[in-house]
Amino acid sequence: MKFLFLYLFIINYLAFSMFAYDKEQARKNGRRVSEKNLLSLCFFGGTLGAWIAMSKLRHKISKDSFKVKFFAILAIQVALFFMVFKR
Repeated sequence: MKFLFLYLFIINYLAFSMFAYDKEQARKNGRRVSEKNLLSLCFFGGTLGAWIAMSKLRHKISKDSFKVKFFAILAIQVALFFMVFKR
C-alpha cells in the first residue's frame, strides 16, 4: 500500500509539473507538450495533479475535446476504483 501512495504522489506531481510546463511554453510560444502525453499521465494515475493544474493554472479548460477525454479517463478510474474496493 505504501508503494501505491508513493506512485500516486509521484505521478500526480509529474502531471502537475507537465501541465505547468506546457502552460509556460504556451505563453512563450515554445515547444509544447502534446495532448497525448498529458492525457497519458492522467491515464496512469495523474488525474488529481492534472485537475489541480487545470484549475489553478487555467490551462486546457477551454478546449472541449481535451476536457471530454480527461473526464472520460476520470470516469473510468472512478469506476475501476469502486470495482476493486467494493469488497
